[in-house]
Formats: sequence, C-alpha cells, structure tokens
Amino acid sequence: MRAGVDHIIVNVNDYAAAKKFYSWLMPQIGYPQAMSYDQPDTDVTIGYFGDHGSLWIRPSDPEFRADKFHRHRVGLCEIAFAADSRELIDDLAKQIPANGGKVTDPPKEYDYLPGYYAVFFTDPDGLKLELVHVPR
Repeated sequence: MRAGVDHIIVNVNDYAAAKKFYSWLMPQIGYPQAMSYDQPDTDVTIGYFGDHGSLWIRPSDPEFRADKFHRHRVGLCEIAFAADSRELIDDLAKQIPANGGKVTDPPKEYDYLPGYYAVFFTDPDGLKLELVHVPR
C-alpha cells in the first residue's frame, strides 16, 4: 500500500483573492495542472494537481465568512510544501506579498533538522503555509 495524502481542500473567504494567490503559487511548487469543478448544487472549486496529489480551494459557506483562521484552533495548523531548492524558496518569498500572501518568518535555516531551510507565510485568509527544503 502506498502512503500519502491524495488531496486537501481549503475553504476560503475571498475566493477571487485565493484563486489569484494559489494560481500563482501552485504551478511553481510542482502542481502545474488546474481544474475547475462546477457541478449542480456545489460551489465553484478549483484544484491544483501535481505528482503527489492535489490541493483544492472552495468558497466557505456564507455563515462562516466572518470567521478567521487561527492555527491553534482544532483542525488544520499549517500546510508545508517541499521545495526543490533554497533558491526557489528565496525567489518565491520575494514574490509572496505581490501575490496576496504575507511572509511571517523569512527564508533561513531553522533548527528543526540539519539543513532545514524554510519560509513561513500566509495565504489571503491567513492560513499558515510553509515552503521547506531539507537535504536528503
């Protein structure tokens, strides 16, 4: 049996801002294919596919749009994506603010593991994301 996560679905408050952000980010980190899924009785969703599953975004239900993400609540804390190189992390970190995200912790080597190089940032709704490169 193969282990792994097949897909993640993220509910967003500002679908247009999230679509712009993820449409910029995902192809650069190995999820080059996008697909809209608009079926009767569903909200429009868009998925970004790579060799290791997919990430989907969809509008949150209207009654929850005032809610804000906090990584210490029950549920998701963060999503960390593997990066091919430190250079990719440095390059994307410079572009995050212009594409609707916010860098919270700059690119550098963190002491989690030897060689652990990462940038921490948020999407337009404040969801904590990370790009990390660890030499193997």
